Amino acid sequence: MAALRGKVVIVTGGSSGIGAASAKLLAAEGAHVVIADLQAEPKTDVGNSADVRRLVDSTVERQGRVDILVHAAGICPRKPFLEMTDEDWRGVLRVNLDGTFYVTREVARVMAKQRSGTMILITSDRGVHGSIDYAHYAASKGGMLALAKSLALTLGKYGVTVNAINPGLTDTPLARLANPNWKNKLDLDVLGKASEPDEIAQTVLFLARTGGTFMTGQVVSTRMRYGM
Repeated sequence: MAALRGKVVIVTGGSSGIGAASAKLLAAEGAHVVIADLQAEPKTDVGNSADVRRLVDSTVERQGRVDILVHAAGICPRKPFLEMTDEDWRGVLRVNLDGTFYVTREVARVMAKQRSGTMILITSDRGVHGSIDYAHYAASKGGMLALAKSLALTLGKYGVTVNAINPGLTDTPLARLANPNWKNKLDLDVLGKASEPDEIAQTVLFLARTGGTFMTGQVVSTRMRYGM
């Protein structure tokens, strides 16, 4: 029997990479999955609070609830810090950090009313260790980690769990775009290889199913620190 049958899931960034793999796996487990992405129809810009509100409102209107959030939307453009403009900085924080706030805020309001729910945020080990040429990205992901822990403290009394995943080096279009010297990146990894999106999706499934019943405020990392 499908473990998530009847559950309503929103996956942001669900058109590619970890988001797409997670959406596919959760759907295979019986969940009704709503994919939110700039590449999906209707388009959802997580950095736009009105778009996010429409997404959550329409999901509740059609499905009656939101049981699980997988927030995987994000951008990771390379920019040396000394060359970084205000627009470069704000552009990344708008999507990665503001977007996380908008999405979790709207979903939290629904889950608190339900008195149940599970949130899973896809973050990054760069948010813990920092990163050369990606300071804006690292700052946004560090903010996401702090927000996840704060939400866990805030929402626990409503029966809502909030956890994060630092997936480490994973073979996604975004990761390859952000790391043009892919072979060097693999050589620096402790396992000498990247994870596959399907492997990270299995961790998402654990947190959506069993882990989400007893874990909250935790960060699941797949690797020890490697060359950033």
